[in-house]
Amino acid sequence: MNRDIAKRTVEEFLSFPISTGEDILRKFGALGGAIMHLDGEMKNFVYVPGSRADRVLLVAHVDTVWDYEYELRVLEQGVREKRGVFSGKSRECGIGADDRAGCAMLWMLRDSGHSLLLVDGEECGQIGSNHIRSDYPEIFDELNGHSYMIQLDRREHRNYKVYNLPVSDEFIDFVEGETGFYNAGRASRTDIIVLCRDVCGVNLSIGYYNEHTSSESLNFDEWFSTLELVERILAKKQERYPLIK
Repeated sequence: MNRDIAKRTVEEFLSFPISTGEDILRKFGALGGAIMHLDGEMKNFVYVPGSRADRVLLVAHVDTVWDYEYELRVLEQGVREKRGVFSGKSRECGIGADDRAGCAMLWMLRDSGHSLLLVDGEECGQIGSNHIRSDYPEIFDELNGHSYMIQLDRREHRNYKVYNLPVSDEFIDFVEGETGFYNAGRASRTDIIVLCRDVCGVNLSIGYYNEHTSSESLNFDEWFSTLELVERILAKKQERYPLIK
């Protein structure tokens, strides 16, 4: 993975308007084979099916806690980078690394042969994911036909969460064996809680800190480390790890 291209990609995604995820949705929606639904009210999503028979679903969310739909005002942020750490120029809001950093990672992996899912409304109850589950049953069934799901939306470095998903011990062994990450516990929720009906899912840390605050930052080395790690995992032959019923 080219480090310079990766850094420019991070800069690009952190520079998208922090008050809306529509530009990011349209960027992914322009990819070949993409299925885009801009249904409003944070129900938006883009699904890009992968080409591999053993494909994995990669998940990120385009909204930030400073989205107009939550704040009812348009906020603006400038991003600066110093010694490999991205931070904001304005103290009015953060940089939206939660989860623009995950979106940037999906963009870097768009040619991996695996599927991409960009959803809206994660920060306000997984609105986009719930919309897919309730109103797009055929897409929801297809998402659950993947080998497993990886969400890229965790704070800090070298940890993971499976939350309260009833994942198998085999899947936990796979995640820890491939990543060396530690389990950060089961508290909280994110999109895979809604999306994983028949398959296992994991959320991996991608190097952002102090999310939801004006002092939010992103450590590029940690982000890039997770990117290279996921790239190596995805290059291998994949197995399906079903949930424990």
